[in-house]
Amino acid sequence: MRAFVAVPLDLEGPAREEDSAPHHLTLRFLGEVPESSLVMLEEPLRRAVVELPGFEIVVEGVGAFPSADRPRVVWRGVGKGEEPLRRLAAAVREAVHSVGLPEDSLPFSPHVTLFRVRSGTDRARARSVLEGSEPAPPPSRVWVREIHLMESRLTRAGATHRIRARFALGSTVG
Repeated sequence: MRAFVAVPLDLEGPAREEDSAPHHLTLRFLGEVPESSLVMLEEPLRRAVVELPGFEIVVEGVGAFPSADRPRVVWRGVGKGEEPLRRLAAAVREAVHSVGLPEDSLPFSPHVTLFRVRSGTDRARARSVLEGSEPAPPPSRVWVREIHLMESRLTRAGATHRIRARFALGSTVG
């Protein structure tokens, strides 16, 4: 099954149009993994985050992958809180590696997907957002208190997500 580890985000406005998931920030995409690997991953994830304190991030601005000239994904970035978020992602990466799942080929890039560019209409919207003629969403402050191990199923209507397990960070101040 497809799976990923993410920080749930309580953001204003609609989540991505193409999926049913609430806003989230992916710490580690796992891809297609056997059910047994997800079960084995739960304890290492719990241990990885139990000592890390909760922290605040600010989700702000817009950008695109691979570039603003050739956008395939339009995203919001992370300003304040990027360093503790990177430490959290590194702890998750170690937990994933400890159960023998393969390394992620892409470096961690903290972002929240706004939408994917799949059509001419999407390209026009991406250009509008990236050039500023469509205003970017306002900055959002979010407390990171837990991570989720998520299952993702692709359907014709888009992706549907289910929380498989929740893992609280150690001291969640705020």
